[in-house]
Amino acid sequence: MSERTVLTEYVGDVAVITLNRPQSLNALNTDLLTNLVDALRASQSAGAIVVQGAGRGFCAGEDLNETLAPQTGTAEELRVAFHQLQDLTRLMAGAPCPVVSAVHGYAVGGGAEIALTADFVVGGPQARLKFPEAVIGHAPTGGITARLPLMVGLLRAKELLLTGRWVEPEEGLSLGLYTELNADPKARALEIATELAGHPRRSQTGVKRAIELALVPQQESYLQLEVELASYCFASIETKESFSAFQNRTRTTHTP
Repeated sequence: MSERTVLTEYVGDVAVITLNRPQSLNALNTDLLTNLVDALRASQSAGAIVVQGAGRGFCAGEDLNETLAPQTGTAEELRVAFHQLQDLTRLMAGAPCPVVSAVHGYAVGGGAEIALTADFVVGGPQARLKFPEAVIGHAPTGGITARLPLMVGLLRAKELLLTGRWVEPEEGLSLGLYTELNADPKARALEIATELAGHPRRSQTGVKRAIELALVPQQESYLQLEVELASYCFASIETKESFSAFQNRTRTTHTP
């Protein structure tokens, strides 16, 4: 039996969910996506949730060695994966409890979207984040086109999403991508989550939902637009050529 790609452990009333493909920097494939959706769904009654990655990084984005449509390779199957990515956003942003992400090492593309959907984001000293989709002919699918401008402002969001450049820890903190930086982001994330889990649940749920509704009231519309845009991009010959070049360059340099 293959190793489980997502692990859930309870520490008191805190559900600690770990992306567990360390040999691939926790890159997203269909198995990890499905198991992460299931883990988040099963943890909705927890006092708080921590999302973290095993090994050397948080999540290196889509697995370049696999496809998100492994059975048929069709656009229809790919849309299923897109909707799973968006379910992660729904389950984290809409969770009735606080969600804390611990970001160490790489958080790329969909991995960065997962990290930044949390209510608290703790970055480590080696945390490196970027959104490469527009550079390689893809498009974001986790709601970041709506959420990032709220976090960093319109012009900076455009710059980050259109250039796909790296964001180092201190810059990420100054931009508002991290709640804080810590030498041990996993331990700090658990500390924050444990404290939050001890607060009145009804108040935590109500305040979180009020903020989400005030700032992202049209979330479902944004998510649907992202699916349509991503599907449109993936159907392009230009995208296939750009992605192939990106795969080859990545394998040569060994950089996610």
